[in-house]
Amino acid sequence: MHTESYEIDEGAGYVGYCEAFDLICSNIRPLGVEKLPLSLSANRIAARNATALVSYPSIDASLKDGFAVKSADVALAKREVPISLKLAGSVFAGSTLVVQLKSGEAVKVCTGAPIPSGAEAVVSGEFCEEVSNKNVYIRADAEVGRNILQKGSEVAAGSVVVAEGGVFLPGIMGLAAAAGISEVYAYRRAKAAIVCIGDEIVLPGQEIRPGQVYASNLVAIKAWLNSFGIDCRTSVVRDNAPAIASEIEKQLLEADVLLTSGGAWLSARDLVVGVLVELGWRQGFHHLRMGPGKGAAFGLCGDKPVFCLPGGPASNEMAFLQLALPGILRMSGDNRPPLQSVPARLSENLQSRHRDWTEFKDAVLSRDSSGGYDVKSHRGGSRLQAIAGANSLICIPEGTEVLKTGEVIPVQLKHPVRSLT
Repeated sequence: MHTESYEIDEGAGYVGYCEAFDLICSNIRPLGVEKLPLSLSANRIAARNATALVSYPSIDASLKDGFAVKSADVALAKREVPISLKLAGSVFAGSTLVVQLKSGEAVKVCTGAPIPSGAEAVVSGEFCEEVSNKNVYIRADAEVGRNILQKGSEVAAGSVVVAEGGVFLPGIMGLAAAAGISEVYAYRRAKAAIVCIGDEIVLPGQEIRPGQVYASNLVAIKAWLNSFGIDCRTSVVRDNAPAIASEIEKQLLEADVLLTSGGAWLSARDLVVGVLVELGWRQGFHHLRMGPGKGAAFGLCGDKPVFCLPGGPASNEMAFLQLALPGILRMSGDNRPPLQSVPARLSENLQSRHRDWTEFKDAVLSRDSSGGYDVKSHRGGSRLQAIAGANSLICIPEGTEVLKTGEVIPVQLKHPVRSLT
């Protein structure tokens, strides 16, 4: 991906995909920071370092149910030749009981119990036989440190558990909780609005007349946003410039980012960009050397990003996934690619339609016999069937004429790896 920064140019025309992506990134900033409970921070981006308040564990603790001993006392212990030690007491998890271990003694401990003073190791219970409340047979040796979790070995007080820019993942959140962290600072998530435009568009659940279609683009975009934790409002508006302008202004009062669907191309009824110009937006680009999705546009209304997506399902999906979704996530501090990529071996030649364009193709990714991946373009079915049936995307980059059979290429996943067959 290019790293050069592009400024908004109100006279911009067709631009390359990489140029458009960089322009979006250059004109989008994180929304701000909020303090929230650790339990509500899953998958959020850390806006500040989350630092351990306490060490974990706070004591030297036993990793096993067994007996704490001095290593020298059990150095010769074997299953056939046990060592008899005097039982000096018991210590359990959470106990504050202080037990001083002497040579020739053992202390019964459970998992998580504090290690008695003077003890050097813990022999796991399956190698021990408690013969009375006074003695225990030890049938295995234990070098210094065996089965002991040292104080602060998981996390030390003052250490950074999640660095700024890191992700609060469930496992890391558990470690943070153990380190005494209960509140964190994270980048605020964007609130989005989707406005679907067209006289023929009807919201799902409403009555439909011949020639009308349900708002499938709207449903798909909302589903994608929701899957990334982005809340959004939705509406449908007719092909009427004043109505479009009114709806855009209304949605921008509450939303941090606006997406329009349909009305973005060049016909007499494609009114969206013209309406935005009248509203004073600063246009970044309109029309891309990218297929599908060439009719997409991007700009700023005030300081709020607006993505105009084409109405055709394939163009709508590709402009959203490759441009709008990464931009919206960046507003929440997340600079990671939204779609995971894996290397896959191409099962066919793929010819570019035009070497000066970036081309994306719906694809089917599958496991090969060695556990790697094979990929081929998705064939057959209508536009919506192609979108629904593809589990991945292939990119033919600008400047490339053909991807050849057997070539290993990066493939974007539209579904989790576990869903692949």
